[in-house]
Amino acid sequence: MQLKYESEPEIIDLAGFLTNCGAVVEGAGTNTLYITGRRKLYGSKYSIMPDRIEVGTYMLAAAITRSCISISPVPHNNLTCLVDKLSGAGCKILQLSDDTSELSAVPRTIGDDLWGFNIKTNPFPGFPTDLQQLTMAFLSTCKGVSVIEESVFENRMSHVTELQKFGAKFQVCGSRATVFGKGKASPLRGSQVNATDLRGGMSLVLAGLAAEGITEISGISHVDRGYESLEMKLQGLGANVIRTTTTFPLGGVWKG
Repeated sequence: MQLKYESEPEIIDLAGFLTNCGAVVEGAGTNTLYITGRRKLYGSKYSIMPDRIEVGTYMLAAAITRSCISISPVPHNNLTCLVDKLSGAGCKILQLSDDTSELSAVPRTIGDDLWGFNIKTNPFPGFPTDLQQLTMAFLSTCKGVSVIEESVFENRMSHVTELQKFGAKFQVCGSRATVFGKGKASPLRGSQVNATDLRGGMSLVLAGLAAEGITEISGISHVDRGYESLEMKLQGLGANVIRTTTTFPLGGVWKG
């Protein structure tokens, strides 16, 4: 069965905003947009959709630390692919309301743990490429062997070298990575690592949250491009996280 791809939800949302402002945009939700120029646009009130990648990030943060959190607002229909994978791994995900979800990655019994899974990134509604690196960090803490295939962008495995500093084990061949899980809740150890891009940097943050000991991440400004008040939100969830400039000019300390 061939997956039928759709427009990214953010494109549809942007088209809705522009239409509210007086623009003429047709075809939102399809592969072709038809835009008729206008001499003038006007202001409007518009509620933008929740950031599905940020929501997915915090779901993976809960999963990698084997925690339980509630998240709101959640674009339920836009995260089905991630929810299905995490549920299959053993996470319990409940839809508490129209815009609120609860994710529990706490093992049901002592000694139990989450299982790995395979993913292949694809345009929406496939698995988001922007969650690929973060999912890899999570899978390194799960039981079994997982396979990740990146089919959207080239050269999106550069974060692997830094994740290996935590003790995670991978085998990379081109755009395909095999993840060898260690089969226990916190197999990673704190390390000094460097973020060189947004999503790869966030994968290091997640690994640092799950790792034993202290993790120091330089280049955290890359992560700031996609996450507002990151350390404050993580602290609100109980993470032991501080931002510092004493060790790295653009660094942060993440205590597992």
